[in-house]
Amino acid sequence: MTYPTTLRVLAYPAPVLRRKAEPVTVFDADLAAFVERMYQCMYDAKGVGLAAPQVGVSIRCFITDHTQREAKDLHDRRVFINPRIEDAEGEETYEEGCLSFPGIYAKVTRPNRFTLVWQDLTGAEQRQQFDIEAGDFLGVVTQHEFDHLEGKVFVDHLSPAQLTLLRRKLRELETDWKAEHGNAGAVLRR
Repeated sequence: MTYPTTLRVLAYPAPVLRRKAEPVTVFDADLAAFVERMYQCMYDAKGVGLAAPQVGVSIRCFITDHTQREAKDLHDRRVFINPRIEDAEGEETYEEGCLSFPGIYAKVTRPNRFTLVWQDLTGAEQRQQFDIEAGDFLGVVTQHEFDHLEGKVFVDHLSPAQLTLLRRKLRELETDWKAEHGNAGAVLRR
């Protein structure tokens, strides 16, 4: 696969954000270099997570560095390739934002405890249990980014009342997309 050399975060309603991403099958230097460019893009955007579809590449890969919200000198860089969520249970509500929805934040309810299974940059399988209620913020980030690989975005989890409050901001993003691309993109079904 050929990966783009220049990356930028795509905003809603970019159609790639609604597409289920394809599995990664080749673990090579090109993938590793793409991941490094993803980190730079994420840091430039001041994010703590970024999925490949957010930069226009529809593969099952996302990165995180959740310590960035606490201190710029701390790093906990992680790469999750072909992830899957197992044994999800409970509920926890957390305020989320998304680099593809600039300036939009809302409370989202997701499973509280789960196991994430994924491959690293070498293709080796990894596994970790998360418990958000116990303070595991990375669990919130990984579920949010996992959704991007499934063609879902965080506003899909919102109630009709929450969406009503955000409708004006969503329409502004839709108008900006249409002005730049000449089409409506993949707008939310309301």
